[in-house]
Amino acid sequence: MPLSVLEFLAHPGRRFPVEMVLEAVDDETHDLRTVREVRLEGEAFAQLATLYVDVEMTAVIAQPCGRCLKSLETPFVLREAFTVRIPPTADEVDVRPTIVSLILSAHNPNALCRPACRGLCGTCGADLNEDPRHVCTERDRENRRLGDFLQP
Repeated sequence: MPLSVLEFLAHPGRRFPVEMVLEAVDDETHDLRTVREVRLEGEAFAQLATLYVDVEMTAVIAQPCGRCLKSLETPFVLREAFTVRIPPTADEVDVRPTIVSLILSAHNPNALCRPACRGLCGTCGADLNEDPRHVCTERDRENRRLGDFLQP
């Protein structure tokens, strides 16, 4: 969602409140994470073809658990100041790419569904939360790793 900069450009240096909601971002280039609706509240001002933005971002990030890969949604709040270049004839600027990159770079990429998550079996991939007594037999000889060949 583009942010109109006409009022900012008409009054350089004057701070204006910024309140907006960005729709969900589903971008596969950011791994398996999805940023749900993002709410922005703060202020901004323009100076010398640059928009200076200071906002609090509130979002929900959908991602897999770092151990068992179950889907989870993590609430996220970030207070951040950033700048956006205003092209010479622009009436609006797109702040979405900056917002998404700030959120994805600041959140925990290895969030857990719960602190005691046991994860997946390293041999067969069984969910150890569902079957805590799971024990695999000896590894299949076909699924050996490079480290298995390097051991004396």
